[in-house]
Amino acid sequence: MRNFYITLVLCFFALNSWSQEYLRMIEVGTYTVQEIQAEAEAYFATVGTERGKGYNPYKRWEYNALRNMDENGMLKTPEFYYNELQNYNNYLNQNGFNSRSTAADTGNWEQLGPTSWNATSGWNPGVGRITSIAVDKTNINHIIVGANTGGVWKTTNGGTTWTVLTDNLSNLNVYALAIDPTNSSTYFWGSTNGSIFRSTDAGSTWSLISITGGGTVNKILIDPNNTTKMYCSVQGGGIYKSTTSGTTWSLIDSGATNGYDVEFKPGDTNTIYASGSQVYKSTDGGATFTTISGFNSGPKMIGVSDNDPSVVYVLEANSGAFGGFYRSSDSGSTFLMLNHSGKNYFGYSSNPEDPGDVGRGQAPRDMDIAVNPANVNDVHIAGINSWRSTDGGISFSITSQWTPGGAASGNIGYCHADIDIMEYIGSKLYIGSDGGIYVANNPTVVNNSYYTDLTAGLGIRQFYKIGISQSSPVIVSGGAQDNGTSVYTTAGTWRDWLGADGMESFVDKNNNNILYGTSQNGSLYKSTNGGNSYFGLSEPDGKSGNWITPFEQDPNTQDVIYSGYDQVYKSTNGGASWTAISQNFGSNLDHLKIAPSSSFTMYAARGSNLYRTFLGGAGGNWSQVTGFIGTINSIAVHPTDDNKIAIATSGTQKVYVSTNAGTSWTSYRFDLPNFSALALAWSPNGNDGLYLGMNYGVYYIDNTTGNSWKPFSNNLPNVQISELEINTVENKIYAATYGRGLWRSPLFDPNLSVGEFELDNISLYPNPAAKEVNISWSKNEDVSIRIFNSLGKLMYYSKSATLNSTFKIDVSQYASGLYFVKINNETGVVTKKLIVE
Repeated sequence: MRNFYITLVLCFFALNSWSQEYLRMIEVGTYTVQEIQAEAEAYFATVGTERGKGYNPYKRWEYNALRNMDENGMLKTPEFYYNELQNYNNYLNQNGFNSRSTAADTGNWEQLGPTSWNATSGWNPGVGRITSIAVDKTNINHIIVGANTGGVWKTTNGGTTWTVLTDNLSNLNVYALAIDPTNSSTYFWGSTNGSIFRSTDAGSTWSLISITGGGTVNKILIDPNNTTKMYCSVQGGGIYKSTTSGTTWSLIDSGATNGYDVEFKPGDTNTIYASGSQVYKSTDGGATFTTISGFNSGPKMIGVSDNDPSVVYVLEANSGAFGGFYRSSDSGSTFLMLNHSGKNYFGYSSNPEDPGDVGRGQAPRDMDIAVNPANVNDVHIAGINSWRSTDGGISFSITSQWTPGGAASGNIGYCHADIDIMEYIGSKLYIGSDGGIYVANNPTVVNNSYYTDLTAGLGIRQFYKIGISQSSPVIVSGGAQDNGTSVYTTAGTWRDWLGADGMESFVDKNNNNILYGTSQNGSLYKSTNGGNSYFGLSEPDGKSGNWITPFEQDPNTQDVIYSGYDQVYKSTNGGASWTAISQNFGSNLDHLKIAPSSSFTMYAARGSNLYRTFLGGAGGNWSQVTGFIGTINSIAVHPTDDNKIAIATSGTQKVYVSTNAGTSWTSYRFDLPNFSALALAWSPNGNDGLYLGMNYGVYYIDNTTGNSWKPFSNNLPNVQISELEINTVENKIYAATYGRGLWRSPLFDPNLSVGEFELDNISLYPNPAAKEVNISWSKNEDVSIRIFNSLGKLMYYSKSATLNSTFKIDVSQYASGLYFVKINNETGVVTKKLIVE
């Protein structure tokens, strides 16, 4: 009972008709982003772009795809990044680059959240997207969940607290999870491009064990009677079987080009049900499968119950909306389609016959079914909202609404919109949605407390953009996918003030109570009371902008703000009215920056086109700048020199710097890893310090470091950096991440390095080691320990280790050779060599 969600690399939906060819093109991974764009725009020109048609999910994919593609328009696979991160770790270890570094020159990042929601005027509050849930069958308080781009998280107390397991990895995209039913320390994780990872130490370390092929792994099912036998469904790939504990896979049916769900018949693992666009059944332990007739061609999810193993339910979609509901009473040999004519359970309304919801829905990404294991007639289904049947699917009534107000007025539960997964665990019903993880502790009683939010503690917000105040304490307003725009207050707490997809946002330069924000396609908003309420601003000339529309504040003049559509617009009264200050560029802008040292110098970009003006746009005289390769992902203007700019691009050179306003450029590729260059920020430190955020890590370079970028990622997860901003009052840098929330670090300052580096006093013995290695230190402080092999593969990880009583690590299973032990805390990083005999 699984489905999937969009990722920064791939977005998969059902191939409901030939007209959705763009979805197949995404799935196979052999087309350029530009080819997919052309096909998708032609499709949506026919079906429309209103809510519920799949256009917004497509635009989310497009935005991230454009930022992460290479200069040829292609997207790299998870396997590529897995290998590239190992190569970069190896480079750092072998060259001793980080052999001894203080926090002043490697960063000391701390997470600021949000890890819970607190709505004021936001209309659909949540924390972040949960796409997968797995439970330990021997201990239902032991649960792991997967966040779309935030990694795998674990709880051992039923969701009271959470621990992240994957911050060291090259891939935080999670769509399927499973716990070995006979060994609860073994986890499996399905990702994009058919990638499957495994951990044998309860999530401390992971290995990429197999790749089934193109597509997203939606579900992993393990045979409890023979755990070497496994099944998985792959959206865009098919349905697969493994008899080698997941290390190798074979396609069960060449006609099953999509895989959505796979289930055992309760009590009989020789009988397997699987679904793609059709329904398949095996009665010989997966040796052979037959296709069950009687269905339409839409995506399908399967429901079964221990209460009556002969009953099988199939939930079907049709072009994103509800398509049908089927029941079998003979273990899936035949099915009867129940009558739900004229009803759509996948829309936004509490009334399934609402005319406004006809044809609306986002299946299969928002689509699932769960059946009460104690009552086969108690059936739950979900799309945008959740529904329940007590008569075996003959009729359904709503159990949740996607807005708190709608839930309260209907005396039903609140659950953030867009439900990805439903799982019965014992007598409880768990939900994974675009806002987090929810549980119905008693799913048989529907009221306004039906769902309890368990997301608190999960730092999984997918920020697109942030804006920070130049004050102490700092105020941050940030826009995020699915979960609106939130403000980080001077008290260090979060408050949600806008709904929808939150985009560009900033705090007024003179009044911290004034916040500006946007939602998708350039809808503009303003709050004058710190986000307790808001009002809309009119869009210039009624324009619609890009998915993320540039929205900037003049760094020098009060109440002057700018917006970027197909022209640049200026307001001198805080957004009450607008005046065009540029020519029409022919299409909407991606970026707009005003020089901090001169408001007359501005830079704007769309795609690989860069424009500049030195006259504040007067007369519309923006000229085009050339001389670089790649799509522009970020523009940074030097804080004291308006002629000095840096751009992050999708090209192989990654970063370019110009000292003459773009007349000529110097490549700053140097020794950067082959990740995507996404965000830039200049430091006002007098040394031309430049920070770069990539899809793995933050890096720093200045006039003193030579032609070499210093990793500036101490304590920072390997997560995509969406934007970087600097607070010059506190001398802190802030990173908006796409999947792990907001992070902060002191700025680079090697002058703060101390002569006595305490981590140098850590002892590592015996060395060489044969069976175990001891690590000891006189300090009673937590450290993180990583052991890499000579190729850069992470072999061991412990997040909170105390060394004052000697910490022992078993290395008896390691191959003989050279290893690198990296130890870090808030004061810095030290790397020591270890020989294993």
